[in-house]
Amino acid sequence: MTADRGRPIAAFSVVGGRRSAVKNSLLFVLAALFWTAGCGAADDGVTVVQVWHQKDAAERALLQDWVEQFNAGQDSIRIETLYKETEELRNHYVFAAIGGRGPDLIYGPADNVGTLGLTETIRPLDGLVDEQFVAGFSEDGLLMWDGHLVGVADQVGNHLTFVYNRALIPEPPQTLGELIELGQELARDDDGDGRPDHYALTWNYTEPFFFIPFLTSFGGWVMDDDGNPTLDNTATVRAIQFVLDLRDRYGIIPRENDYETVKMLFSEGDAAAVIDGPWSWAGYGDAGIDYQLAPIPMNEETGLWAQPMMAAKGYAINPAVSDARLPAVLTVLEYLTGPRIQRAMAERLAAIPVIDSLRASSLVEDNPILQQSLAQIEHARPMPTAPQMRQIWDAMRGPYQLVMNGNITAEEAAQQMQEAAEKRIADTFLN
Repeated sequence: MTADRGRPIAAFSVVGGRRSAVKNSLLFVLAALFWTAGCGAADDGVTVVQVWHQKDAAERALLQDWVEQFNAGQDSIRIETLYKETEELRNHYVFAAIGGRGPDLIYGPADNVGTLGLTETIRPLDGLVDEQFVAGFSEDGLLMWDGHLVGVADQVGNHLTFVYNRALIPEPPQTLGELIELGQELARDDDGDGRPDHYALTWNYTEPFFFIPFLTSFGGWVMDDDGNPTLDNTATVRAIQFVLDLRDRYGIIPRENDYETVKMLFSEGDAAAVIDGPWSWAGYGDAGIDYQLAPIPMNEETGLWAQPMMAAKGYAINPAVSDARLPAVLTVLEYLTGPRIQRAMAERLAAIPVIDSLRASSLVEDNPILQQSLAQIEHARPMPTAPQMRQIWDAMRGPYQLVMNGNITAEEAAQQMQEAAEKRIADTFLN
């Protein structure tokens, strides 16, 4: 996918028999679908609309509030929700939907669109969703596949940004060089054991998704426009080495990098900044941190900003939904993506709305967190919807973590990522 700022969702061309090949490769698991009961009418005649989603804890709480309001306000439709982790959600949904089962609606990031489109488990919404309703959405709030509208978002972003504690960092660094200087000033070893107890920065840097801002700052990217991996190059090597240097040469990030430790260090004031996404920002405020956002610094060596991936998150309809049930499902879809819920998400979760009137309102313009979030999106790249992205993520993880553990060099990691990605893609799409 290209970095088209105006549209973070782009169609991926399916070549030849890939669609049926992938679909057929999934059919062998359909016998395990005993847990994917279809949705329909309850005993009392109410139409039950089931939604599978991967919203985090804060989002889940807000969603549940609105679902309860909906269910209490009418007697013909009832919404039921089920949370699943992102990978589990996508895999279980595809397996279920291929078998004509599963939930009525699926919610998740837009990069799922490629997999759902390729496996024919997503229903085109052209002519189904109310035209006036759709007209109120910004372009990046409408999820497209193969030229068709296939989903409606309730937010855009899902991106990393530089989150800093204003009590420790009055002004955020603008460049990676400034970040290093600041880090060396702030890192402290209070107990004299040779390891810092306070850090300038922390983030889950051994996960490939969290590596992307540094890859892009050195001019790299994960794939070309045809979905071929682009990892074995100087940009990848330099980016990996830079992250290693932050830890091993400059000592400004901790060796402990699992996500829960990362959040704890920042929440307790032991790290002055964290690279994290909107799913965590409100939690830092709840922990008492006076935080603000800023774009992840520019790489002055290349003149390129660090560009995290971004994506809309939204709802799509299962093709198994019958025509008789479709009006109820569309009612729920429009409710869950409507202006009242998007306003609440912006106010409580700092989520960027995708309804034009809300994005242009004081709700966003007077909110410094949302303004800085939008500033980061100006320096972000759309997450590819090409289905090869899944194989590339999986191929990156092993070699990248090996180099962070000191087992291989950055050069070897870049080569192994490329080779593994090419093999995984060939095994998945060409066999």
